[in-house]
Amino acid sequence: MKNLNLVSILVLLMSINLVAQENASLKTRKVQVTFAYPIGSNGMSAMEYSNNFSFNILYGLNGGVNGAEIGSILNYNKGKVKGFQLSGVSNINTGYSEGFLLSGVSNICMDSTSGLFVSGVLNYLNYNAKGFQLATVNIDANEFRGFQLGVFNFAKKLKGVQLGVINYLNDGAEGLPIGIFSIVRNGHFEFELTGGEAIYSNLNYKMGVERVYTIYKAGFSAYKNNPVYGFGLGFGGNISISGRQKISIDLSASQIVYNNDWESNLNMLNKADFNYKYSVSDKFFLLIGPSFNVYVTEEKVDGEYGTLNIPYSIYTNEWSGRKLFMWFGLNAGLALKL
Repeated sequence: MKNLNLVSILVLLMSINLVAQENASLKTRKVQVTFAYPIGSNGMSAMEYSNNFSFNILYGLNGGVNGAEIGSILNYNKGKVKGFQLSGVSNINTGYSEGFLLSGVSNICMDSTSGLFVSGVLNYLNYNAKGFQLATVNIDANEFRGFQLGVFNFAKKLKGVQLGVINYLNDGAEGLPIGIFSIVRNGHFEFELTGGEAIYSNLNYKMGVERVYTIYKAGFSAYKNNPVYGFGLGFGGNISISGRQKISIDLSASQIVYNNDWESNLNMLNKADFNYKYSVSDKFFLLIGPSFNVYVTEEKVDGEYGTLNIPYSIYTNEWSGRKLFMWFGLNAGLALKL
C-alpha cells in the first residue's frame, strides 16, 4: 500500500509540471501497452499519442484516449479522453473527458467533462461538467449539470440534483440539494414556531433552497400530566402563489419521548403538513393549514396504546404489539426567514 501511495504521489507531482493543454497534433495509435511509464510500446513519447485502446499494467502516462483504457493503478492523459476508462486506483485527465470513468479510488478531471463518473472515494471535476457522479465525495469546482450521489457533494453552481448526507452549494438557484444537511450560500434558512392538536409547541428549522429543504424538528406536549417530547427530521418545499403568499408542503417523522423515557420503544408520529404562508414582511410569515397524521406506537400507558392526546381517528389498526392511528389535524404559527 505504501508503494501504491508513493506511485500516486509521484505521478501527481509529475502532472503538475506537464503541459495540461491538448496537443492538436497528437499522433494516433490503435493499441498501446505500458508496464509503467516509460516502459511501454510508446516509450518516452507516450504523451504524444492518442490511443484507441490503452492498457497500463501498472500505470501509464498518455496523450489521450479515443476508445477504452484500462490500468491496474493509474491512467493519466494530458489530452482528450473519449470513451471508457477503468482504473484500480485513479483516472487523471487534464484535457476534456467524455464517457464512462470508473475507478477504485478517484477520478480527477481538470478540464470540462461529460458522462458517467463512478469511484470508490472521490470524483473531482475542476471545470464545467455534466452527467452523473457516484462516489463517497463528489466535487465540482465550477458548474455541474446533472446528478451527484454521494456522502458529500459539492458544486460551485448546480443545475440538477444532489443526493447525499451533506450537500454544499455556492449557487443553488437552479439546483435541488436533498440531504440530511444541505448548505447553500444565500439559500433558504428559516425558523418556524407552530402549534398543533397533538404536539402543542413545535420548533422547526429549515435549510436548503425554497424548492426543497431539510427540516429539523423539536416539539413539546403533555399526556396525563407527564411531559412529551418530539424529535424528528423531514423534507419539504415552498410553492410561490404571489409575492406575499406561499404554500409549503412538508413531510416529517418524529420519535415521541414520554415522561423522560429516552430508551422508549417505537413511538413515531409521521406528518404531512400543508400550510398557507402569508408574508407580513420580507422576513416574517404567518402560517396555517391542515395536516395528515399517521401515529405508530408500541408504548402503553394505563393499558392503552399511545402517549399523545389524539383528538379522533379516521382509521386504527392493532397488530403484533403495536397500534396505528390516523387523523387530520391543524397547524398554526409563525415563521422567521433568516
